[in-house]
Amino acid sequence: MSSRKIRGEALLGRVTSLLGRDDALLQRKGWVPFACAILTVMFVAAASLTWNTSPYWGRNNTRAQVHPAARNVGAVPVAGGAVVVALLSPNRIEIPKLKAQAPIVAVSTTPNGELDVPPNPKVVGWWSPGAKPGARTGTAILAGHINYAGVDGTLAKIGSLNPGDQVYVFGKDKGKKTEIKFRITGVRTYHKTRLPYKEIFDQKSIGRIAIVTCGGPFDASTGNYLDNIVAFGVPIAGASA
Repeated sequence: MSSRKIRGEALLGRVTSLLGRDDALLQRKGWVPFACAILTVMFVAAASLTWNTSPYWGRNNTRAQVHPAARNVGAVPVAGGAVVVALLSPNRIEIPKLKAQAPIVAVSTTPNGELDVPPNPKVVGWWSPGAKPGARTGTAILAGHINYAGVDGTLAKIGSLNPGDQVYVFGKDKGKKTEIKFRITGVRTYHKTRLPYKEIFDQKSIGRIAIVTCGGPFDASTGNYLDNIVAFGVPIAGASA
């Protein structure tokens, strides 16, 4: 997503068909498809949410065409065993295995259904209308670009995480500086035309985080990565400070 936002449409009742023709939608609206468009549509305040991340448009960089094999490991946590750690307003994420860290900023949706992921690939966006990290129920969405203008994103390698790996999220709970440790439970690779958006954005699930970027094969004809990579994690009991 460049500084120009790709706008969503209110398409209640037609989510499945939209997910199957996202490129056509972009072309009809007069926008050039970008290199890694995540098109996620869900119901938010009686409107759809259109989410596009990680452009590589206009660059002939061979790194954009090199991708790891799709991985589906571990489990997607959905119910049971939630531990209330804190209700964290996050401001930083750290992933020790990847030696990666980034500031977190709150992002939201506009009346037009936009999710405004930070254009800087070294910054992660927290979808603030959803759950906070550490909540008893609901998914806290943390999203970032895989790359932007030739710069690799902090979340570019989340597809290599394994169950048991840890993620640290820092922020404030009731004004107090707090750190919550999460344990990765599973990683999923989804083709963007078959994205289970309800599962990813579920706000009735066990309290969890979903760390999202895009990846997979790069389609030079459309300028899109074809997949979305999602790493799911749950709070570790007693692991907050």
